[in-house]
Amino acid sequence: MKKSILALAALATLTAAGTAAAQSSVTLYGRMDASVGSERVNDVSTTKLYSGNLTTSRLGFRGTEDLGGGLKANFQLEAALSVDDGTAGSLKFNRASWVGLSGGFGSVRAGLMDNAYKDIYDMGNSNNVFDSAFTPTNFAYAGVANFIGRPSNQVRYDTPSFGGFSAGLSYALDETAGVSHDLSAVNLRYRAGALDVGLAVQNQKNTVLADDRDYRLLAAAYDFKVVRVSGQYQVAEQGNGLEDNEYGIGVTMPLGAFDVSLGYANGKSELNGATIEKGTAYSLGATYSLSKRTKLYGAYTDGEVKNGAGTVTTDRRLYAMGVRHDF
Repeated sequence: MKKSILALAALATLTAAGTAAAQSSVTLYGRMDASVGSERVNDVSTTKLYSGNLTTSRLGFRGTEDLGGGLKANFQLEAALSVDDGTAGSLKFNRASWVGLSGGFGSVRAGLMDNAYKDIYDMGNSNNVFDSAFTPTNFAYAGVANFIGRPSNQVRYDTPSFGGFSAGLSYALDETAGVSHDLSAVNLRYRAGALDVGLAVQNQKNTVLADDRDYRLLAAAYDFKVVRVSGQYQVAEQGNGLEDNEYGIGVTMPLGAFDVSLGYANGKSELNGATIEKGTAYSLGATYSLSKRTKLYGAYTDGEVKNGAGTVTTDRRLYAMGVRHDF
């Protein structure tokens, strides 16, 4: 794996140097995030050295070539890293692997990337304890399985901004003969100054009709300077009559080099109109910037899920302290 990384780095350097006349650039970047903490699920606690609690550790390459007339060719390769044991999935680029074109028409990309729905979901959690492993929406939502936010075999188009409005459309092909597991997502977004608002819809097909899933999302974020807030409301439906109604809200307060964040999430799951599960979670976290590229952090999250009778079925807690460095 070490030889593979060195070879890719050398290739990136040679490519950047060899195409400088064409106004091309290739950037090697990464993130290392490690923390020590404990997770308790029901009555079982485990102390761990975590990788990527604040944000996923990664190694990546991104590049662009100016083709003239406002047209550019772009690409990105990004692999997840595990800081705790040094593995990189045999350097599998499982976070991003795409190539595309951009210009006055917007951008078109093909490959593996975040889809149009995930963009809006992440924005709605941006100030809910940093959209991290500690964000309470990860603990309170139950019932319908979580949406697929980074599908393979995807084609995505994003419009340019028109007076703050933009839209994104993504379609992922299942590529399995005789079945239809294709995934489609669309978003509409408005950004103006401190305000960011988005709507998104996602449809996930399945061979079994009862497992078809539809997701609808409204999210917003606003920077008041003294505090930053974000929130989202999601409805998830499954073909067997299962429906989830979920919301999360968070606030982040900058205090010099510190960012302190509070978050809350609530979810309710119904089957043919009858409540079968309810979940709640809250979280508190803080980061401290040692520099533009290095942060210390700590956070605590507590959440539980109850069945229709009010009995706790899952009780989960997570706390950790760590450091993140970007390069």
